[in-house]
Amino acid sequence: MDLNSHIFSGLRWFAALFIFLGFSLPVNAAVGGGDIGLLSITFIFGLTFAAVLVLSLVQKISLTSVIYLLLSAGSLSLLVYAISAIEQQQLVIVLSSATAYFLMVSLWSLRLKEQSEAKSLPLIKSALLAISIGNLVVIWFFPKIDAYNLWLIISGAMFMLVVYGYKKSVKLAEQSNGKLSILAVALIAFIVAVYLWLMAQIDSVSLFVAGLASFVLIVSHYVLTLEHKNKSDKQTDGHIVDEPHLTPQSSLTMNDPATNLPTYQQVIQVIDTSLKKHNEKQLAVIVFKPVNFQQVNAVLGHHNSDILLLQFAYSLQQKLVDNELLLNFAAPEQPVRVARLQSLNFIVVIDLSLSHHPADSLIKEACLQLSAAVPEAISFKSFSLNFELKFGVAKAPIHGNNIAEVIAYAGDALLTGEQSQQLINYFDSDSIVYAEQQLRKMEQLKQDIADHKLAFYLQPQIGISNRRFKGFELLVHWYCQGEVPLELEEFIATAEYSGEVYLLTKQMIEQAFKALFKLQKLGVYQTVSINLSSKDLLEPDLVDYIEAQIKRFSIPAKYLLIELTEEVMLTATDQAKIMIDQLRALEIGISIDRFTGSYESLRYLRKMAIDQVKIDCSYLANSTDNHADKAIVNALINLTRSMKLPFIGTGIKTKEIEESFQTMGGEFAQGQTISKGVTLAELEVWLESWFEHNPQAKKQ
Repeated sequence: MDLNSHIFSGLRWFAALFIFLGFSLPVNAAVGGGDIGLLSITFIFGLTFAAVLVLSLVQKISLTSVIYLLLSAGSLSLLVYAISAIEQQQLVIVLSSATAYFLMVSLWSLRLKEQSEAKSLPLIKSALLAISIGNLVVIWFFPKIDAYNLWLIISGAMFMLVVYGYKKSVKLAEQSNGKLSILAVALIAFIVAVYLWLMAQIDSVSLFVAGLASFVLIVSHYVLTLEHKNKSDKQTDGHIVDEPHLTPQSSLTMNDPATNLPTYQQVIQVIDTSLKKHNEKQLAVIVFKPVNFQQVNAVLGHHNSDILLLQFAYSLQQKLVDNELLLNFAAPEQPVRVARLQSLNFIVVIDLSLSHHPADSLIKEACLQLSAAVPEAISFKSFSLNFELKFGVAKAPIHGNNIAEVIAYAGDALLTGEQSQQLINYFDSDSIVYAEQQLRKMEQLKQDIADHKLAFYLQPQIGISNRRFKGFELLVHWYCQGEVPLELEEFIATAEYSGEVYLLTKQMIEQAFKALFKLQKLGVYQTVSINLSSKDLLEPDLVDYIEAQIKRFSIPAKYLLIELTEEVMLTATDQAKIMIDQLRALEIGISIDRFTGSYESLRYLRKMAIDQVKIDCSYLANSTDNHADKAIVNALINLTRSMKLPFIGTGIKTKEIEESFQTMGGEFAQGQTISKGVTLAELEVWLESWFEHNPQAKKQ
């Protein structure tokens, strides 16, 4: 603070003192003559108005504080007036005004809190108000209760609440001890004075003096607290004004602890500030990552891998520090041009407006610079790793003005580039449209599943030579758009993403039992299988639901067959494997769909009793370039026959495939050439027609 500030502050306090004395000294001079009660009331209000003027001139005072000050003065004045001028109901009015005064100064003191995060303050204030109202009710409507001791109990309880609330509301206990002592002395002096007057231990003049002293201390407490709060606010405001940029000290507290680089929040702040200054600015956001870093975590653990990550970040920063086309995320004197996002993702932002070169060439050059910034091998003890970077790029404002969305788009482009093994991958705006379409599709599927609008049908599994039934598979069609149903794999994926795949599974189980019930009613005792092609379908309560359907339809469990793909079975969790064992215990059959004959699947077959496998025969179509695929299918058929495993050929779409499958030794098959499928409503008519045209197929 300079000399002029000191002089101005001194003049303000001198003017405040002059006004204060101008109001209060005439009142003090008049105390020698006249009624002591009236003079006390005059002194109270004189001091009140003087305090309001002083605080308005020197400090910031709110309207609420003025109201509390006036209510406190009015309550104390009523107490003085009741003692000096009222004879009837004097005790009741004195205790009521004393309670009101104590409540007002308590709430006023708690309002002077320095920290608004004290969550218990509203509860404390409510408790003070409830205690005061309860005390007034007892005083006025229960005169037989000992009001003297009640005052001591009630005021003592309120005092403890005020002290507790004040301590909870301040930031630092050592800063509040002095002000709290003033508040405590003021409240205790008033409590004791009222109690002694009630017990006739002091006269009215002593009570007046004690009350006035309490009021003066309360006003002093308010002035000290408000002054400290205003100083804190000024310091905070000064800090914000004096530090418009990120200094190295503030940067250290905000940086990522593993790499000491700026974080996502700092990136957003810097880019938003840059765009506000230059509306025409064009930016290219590059999100990149070391795609082969996961093996470091596996070998060294996270603690040691963080050391390598710090080396990686340091190398990047040192190489990029002089590239002025990249935005700076730190102080101007210590530029930092790379930041860390979540996980292993990092980010740099190119200001395309600073160069006349094509944007794509600038982006490519920056990516090559980043790749060159990484040392050939980063080592830790005896371990070394060559980092391999992949890049995802999005542009602002081409891909949007919301920088958070643009960063997310660059992250999506990086993910796509990883999957397609591309070094630099640009965000495709069409993916936004595709994502919106997928969301609408998931929402529609969710609603259609809830409304039972899916089309279920049965596809028979028939012996090629004798045309006898082996069983049926329950399939589902979802007509998302138009008359063509969605492909099965896309349908399952959409159901998984929508979160409704388990509800779909329960509906399929129910439909399977309805089909079994109708088949057995028609005299056909064969299995109905359902395909659980998603690992998300292996829910813990699935077995309980199947048991409930068994009891509901009175169908033996052996007629239900559960089909699981190799992927689901081989990657199943322990809980899922327990569920499969439970299904086996119920005598429910287990089938492996899309059997490939892999070593892992064969090991699984040795561990579990599998009732059936299904082999995809769609590769048997006549073609000059699928000899290898035909050989694989032939090998699978021979393998399953040698292991004496029942198997069914699927994907029988043409007569040529059917004939090839039969030549290789296949017996039972399903597909469009055999039957496209039949709904439950059409089942009876279809069976009659089948038996009529295939008399050798006898009912089982």
